[in-house]
Amino acid sequence: MASKAFATIMQVSQLLLDKGFEPSNVTEALGRVGAALGVDRVYIFENSTGPDGKVLCSQRYEWTAASTSAQLDNPELQNVPYEDVLPSWVPPLSTGKVVMGRPRDFTSPARELLEAQDIRSLLVCPITLGGEWWGFVGFDDCQTERIWPPAEVSVLQALSNALAGSLRHARLRSALSGVQSQLRTIIARCATTAS
Repeated sequence: MASKAFATIMQVSQLLLDKGFEPSNVTEALGRVGAALGVDRVYIFENSTGPDGKVLCSQRYEWTAASTSAQLDNPELQNVPYEDVLPSWVPPLSTGKVVMGRPRDFTSPARELLEAQDIRSLLVCPITLGGEWWGFVGFDDCQTERIWPPAEVSVLQALSNALAGSLRHARLRSALSGVQSQLRTIIARCATTAS
């Protein structure tokens, strides 16, 4: 299972680098990895800072198996303050470590939030971008209380690195596009004033 999943990670890394960090490409990548590992849901949350200075996370992307309920439009998964709902996740995720377990092993209110999504076990890995904790990618098993073997943890970490690389690439493309636009404007102004 792990070797198939690692081969899939290589394929999705190439997909994301070739086609970019666009919603359809990200969903396809998550789906390929989810199917390779036989999980029910794969998702990405992005961090932000609220007006009060609290660190928040919001679900941005998701793939679900046919038998699993989608959570992408769940308002309870938008602007979730770590400090209030997921405080035990901050120390490991912000230092590059994974979070895994069964919802019943987490404290309230995290336990209730996870159980409401029919999660039996989860594995979450941080996405780090330029030395900053950008967000996380996670796998849910909604059928069994899975014990995540080290090989599957390594697969998720590899996916996290692939996603971070794709995000970096997308940011560089955007910056380059902005510089090109500025140069076109400057050249156009110079041509106009020279006339």
